[in-house]
Amino acid sequence: MLEKLKPRDRLALKLAAAAVGVFLVVQFGVFPMLDEAPSTPGGVEEKELMLRRYQRLVAESANETANRAAAEARLKVLESGLLESSSPSLANAEWQRLIRDLADQKGLELGTSEVLRVETLSSDYALVLGRVQLRCGLEQLVDLLVALATSPKLLGATGLKVSALQGDPQRRLQVELTIGAPMRVLVATDGGRTRAK
Repeated sequence: MLEKLKPRDRLALKLAAAAVGVFLVVQFGVFPMLDEAPSTPGGVEEKELMLRRYQRLVAESANETANRAAAEARLKVLESGLLESSSPSLANAEWQRLIRDLADQKGLELGTSEVLRVETLSSDYALVLGRVQLRCGLEQLVDLLVALATSPKLLGATGLKVSALQGDPQRRLQVELTIGAPMRVLVATDGGRTRAK
């Protein structure tokens, strides 16, 4: 069959067969060997190092998610101790009720109690500050301070003035106590309503 072809066609056919052979050898022999060989001498080590970095990042992201969830849970617990009132005037009334109830529990008679001001702590929180005057023994004062610290509501003494009553047979003290209680600040929305941040 090749004898019937002209010498020029025979040469073209042989060259085409050789080109197909070279193509098959390169495609299925040389290229797979090049894919398996590392492109640089430290290629495997670099890929291993990169894999370790990615694994560390994945582990850290899982820790960050757990830390965020724990922080949100802790914040929710702490915010349960805030005053529940939705405005400064209601917070003032709630502050006075809390102080009166606390004094009644400890058997103390309040002389006066007044709310001084509401201080802004941040864009989310404010502090209701008030002053309480009373006469009590030293043990009762300590009990009151411990009750403030262990109250389910976040109450804290921010100022304390103590003086001895002259000529008092019961050795009572004149006490002026400034007490703060945090509250959540409300913000106005577009509809004219307010909501907690």
